[in-house]
Amino acid sequence: MRNLKFNIYFKLGTIVVLTLLLLIPASMVRSLIREREWTQQDAIEEVSGKWALGQTVTGPSLSIPYDRYVKQFSEKDSTNIIVKIRDYIHVLPEKLEINGSINPEKRYRGIYEVVVYDSELMLSGHFRSIDLKDLDILPQNIHFDKTKLNLGVSHLKGIERQIRLHWQNETLDFNSGVANNDLVSQGINAALTRFNEGTLNAFDLTINLKGSQYLQFIPLGKTTDVNIQSQ
Repeated sequence: MRNLKFNIYFKLGTIVVLTLLLLIPASMVRSLIREREWTQQDAIEEVSGKWALGQTVTGPSLSIPYDRYVKQFSEKDSTNIIVKIRDYIHVLPEKLEINGSINPEKRYRGIYEVVVYDSELMLSGHFRSIDLKDLDILPQNIHFDKTKLNLGVSHLKGIERQIRLHWQNETLDFNSGVANNDLVSQGINAALTRFNEGTLNAFDLTINLKGSQYLQFIPLGKTTDVNIQSQ
């Protein structure tokens, strides 16, 4: 009986020792995997930083400034005063079509492979006229002559050349930055010389964009069609 107990305890002890010994290489393998993951991420960030990071294209959208008046209490003379505040009407496209091609390339850092790309994107569509009755804004408070078309681009470093907007029968240049941060925080804008309230406002533009890892689109249009071909 004593020998039987001794054998059981010996076997259990052997199993425990073997289990602990096997945990050592498993821990070493996990540590090596984590190290390789960090090194791979560093390689991706290095290549992407020199080329361009993953791109997210948002829009386009219109920002139309208008004045609104609010009542504020003045502690100075204990009276209510009327303050004029600049705000924006944001108009999304009725129809948005995105067509283009993407040309992926491979970059290597040591044993790691990083995919980057060049793309050519053609955006077109139209904006429908706005109904001021629904907005409850007086026409004289709206500054249509200061309307801007915003296009969100997450990493401006990837823009390769000047972008021109075809708006109605005009050709306009884009500038860096957006009119406001209500919809997008980073991108480009074009100042429109006119906005036709009673008709459809057609537009089209072509953007050559570099990036890495991914290319995403946020469909702001009432109907949005995206057709991208890879070479």
